Amino acid sequence: MRIVTSPWVIRSAPQPHAKKRLFCIPFAGGGASAYRKWANALGPTIEVCPIQLPGRENRLLEPAYDDCQALTDALLSALRPFLDKPYSIYGHSMGALLAFELARQIEEVSDQIVRPERVFVAAHRAAHLPLQRLPMADLPQEALIAKLNEYGGFSSEALNSPELMELLLPTIRADLKLCDTYHYEQKKTLRCPLEVIIGALDHQTSTETTNPWALQTAGPTKIHTINGGHFFLNTHLEQVLQIVRAGMLD
Repeated sequence: MRIVTSPWVIRSAPQPHAKKRLFCIPFAGGGASAYRKWANALGPTIEVCPIQLPGRENRLLEPAYDDCQALTDALLSALRPFLDKPYSIYGHSMGALLAFELARQIEEVSDQIVRPERVFVAAHRAAHLPLQRLPMADLPQEALIAKLNEYGGFSSEALNSPELMELLLPTIRADLKLCDTYHYEQKKTLRCPLEVIIGALDHQTSTETTNPWALQTAGPTKIHTINGGHFFLNTHLEQVLQIVRAGMLD
């Protein structure tokens, strides 16, 4: 059986006989390695396919996208060969926004492409709500690093390394610009179910801003609350995986 490859999809442990696929889109500044533990944890029934966006890790030398529409277009084109079996999409923070917009694009051309079975949107306000913070992309370096430290997604070693920050900040700024300038457009509501995951201690999102995700789909919406901060993806991984496993195998 031929294994399809793409720089956009990292398949460290291909599961050609898996019944379903899970595409995982990272947070701002993050890469596919954020999901490196998922493949073994979810087992052979679900093939985990982390998305590697340009500008990070093994694609560090490629310019990162700073526009949501352009990146979603590129993602859809790259993923078409992988949409040949039932699949779901998981996105964390910025990744949740991309997962939502990707699902909307796919449903617009669903006569050509199989629709996702469900979409997991984690640690992000409902897409139609305005930005809940001040723009960050153009902050001076010291202020930006302080904000990144406040969010908690990067290690103190990385944030305190001028050499590493010099490599990472252009991509982080591009990702933040994508989020800062995102413009929601009214379209048909999704038909697939949404599973919303929020951190009870997340100061960036709240129940008030995540519950309205239900307005974005004609299908059912489930809200899951985890007792963690914005990056519960790292601190409460087993709970996240339980939610994903239950949703996909329901």
